[in-house]
Amino acid sequence: MLAVLFSLVVAWQEPAPEAKPVDQQPKTPLQAAPPLEEWDDKTAKAAIDEWSKVQKGTPNMLQKSRALDLLAAGSNKLLVKPLATTVETEKLLVVRKRAAELLAKQPPLEANAAIRKLLKSARVGSYTTVMGELIRGLARCGYDSSQWADIDDLFEREYQLERVPLQEAILDLVIAHKEAQALPMLVRNLDEPAPENVDAGENPPAAYWEARWKSWNVWRGKVKDALFAVTGQRFSTAAEVKAWLKKNQTK
Repeated sequence: MLAVLFSLVVAWQEPAPEAKPVDQQPKTPLQAAPPLEEWDDKTAKAAIDEWSKVQKGTPNMLQKSRALDLLAAGSNKLLVKPLATTVETEKLLVVRKRAAELLAKQPPLEANAAIRKLLKSARVGSYTTVMGELIRGLARCGYDSSQWADIDDLFEREYQLERVPLQEAILDLVIAHKEAQALPMLVRNLDEPAPENVDAGENPPAAYWEARWKSWNVWRGKVKDALFAVTGQRFSTAAEVKAWLKKNQTK
C-alpha cells in the first residue's frame, strides 16, 4: 500500500507529459474504475501528509488535482476530514467537486455524517454542482429515510437552471431509495409550471415562471420516474396522483 502511495507522490512531482492531438491518441475502450483499496491508518496518514504539503504553498489547479490523486486510491476514515475541508473551503469548483466524489467513496458511516454536515454549510450551498455530487454521495453512503429532512427543502428552494444538477441528484436519490416522503414535492413539480392567477398580487414575476419551466423541462421525466419508484404507478398529472393517493391512502 505504501508502494502505491509512493508511486502517486512520484507521479505528482514529475511534469505532465505533453498531450497528443486527439487523432493521435490511442483508442482504448473505457473501463470501470477499480474499487478503492482499504488503507490502514499508517498509509492514510502518509497520504494526508503529502496532500498537506501541497496546501501550504500556492498550488495551481493542476497541482491541487494531483494532490487529490494522493487521496484518491484509498479508503480510510482519516481521509474524510481533509476531503470535507476541500469541499467546503477550496476556491476552485472543479477541485471541490472531485473532493465531493472522493468523499462518497470513504467508509459510509463517517462519509455520511460529513456529507450531511456539508449540505447545511453556507459555504457549500451556492455551489449547486457540488451539492448535487454530495446528494449522489449520500445516496450511496448509508442514506435512510430519517435523513430526508436534511435535503427536503433543497429541491424547491430556487428554480434557476444552474440548480438542475442538484435537483436531478435529489430525484435520483428518491428513485434509488423509493423515498415516500418526497411525494408532496413530486406532486407539486409534476405538472407544467404556470401561475393559477396571473393577476394575483402574490404571483411571482414572469422571470420566475420562465426559469421554473426551463428547469422542469429538463427533469420532468425523472419526476415521473420517481413517482413510479415510490408508488408503482405511472401518472401524467398531479390530479391523477392525488386521486390515486386518496383512494389508496398512501402517505
